[in-house]
Amino acid sequence: IAAAARLAVAEVLASDSADGLPIVFDDAFSYSDSRRLEALPRMIEHAIDAGLQVIIVTCNPLQYAALGATTVQISRK
Repeated sequence: IAAAARLAVAEVLASDSADGLPIVFDDAFSYSDSRRLEALPRMIEHAIDAGLQVIIVTCNPLQYAALGATTVQISRK
């Protein structure tokens, strides 16, 4: 519910932005159950359609592979 509320507020704020508004989730869905994870793509797609730039930072990238987003991996040298 907290993620949906953040996205709703960002969507309202994005209406005043021509470039889109970024929103960052830092491992926000790590402890979500499978039912919530199944609904996640619809929520993220709605946010993108509303003009938001959604960034998900995670240590479990496979959990989000179904979203079809660009993946950037940062590794130590």
